[in-house]
Amino acid sequence: MSEHIEITQDVGPWRVLMRWTADADPASGPTRVLVTPHPDADPASTQGGVSSTVLRQVDFKKAGDQFRAARPTETRHEVAQDTEAETLRWLLASEGISDAYLAFLAESYVRAVSRAVPNVTAHLAELTHKRPETIRGHLKEARKRDLLTTVPGKAGGQLTTKAREITTGEYLDKITDHLMGND
Repeated sequence: MSEHIEITQDVGPWRVLMRWTADADPASGPTRVLVTPHPDADPASTQGGVSSTVLRQVDFKKAGDQFRAARPTETRHEVAQDTEAETLRWLLASEGISDAYLAFLAESYVRAVSRAVPNVTAHLAELTHKRPETIRGHLKEARKRDLLTTVPGKAGGQLTTKAREITTGEYLDKITDHLMGND
């Protein structure tokens, strides 16, 4: 059974418990919310039950931030990030702004958005050793070449079938060979 991370908030006379599985997507909301009277609350103050006013006062953003801070850190993530950076820099240096580079950049973008990285463009700029404006242009080009979908009004999107074919096909073999020093 997977471990859980629980975050508690007090809202007036109520105690709100929010629960995530420890390995949940960092951008996700809680899978369980339990509202009970605060142990020190006057029973008269909770007599009417939980109202929509109480529920609107639950700070889900703050709880999400606390959940992300409480998640176990993994060195695997750091190793994967180094590999991701090397892959992007190598593809860009060897092929320029090719469909392969843009597909792997789009994959990194989607992964960073799903992990709720605070400034995705700056993160990708750091990985590639490029400026954030350059990365924004590359992501725009990835969308133009049908490698990344758009989510109107917010960060995000998904890899298209075309991009998934590139990131799982022969290019993955070329990248593995490069990373293993066989190129």
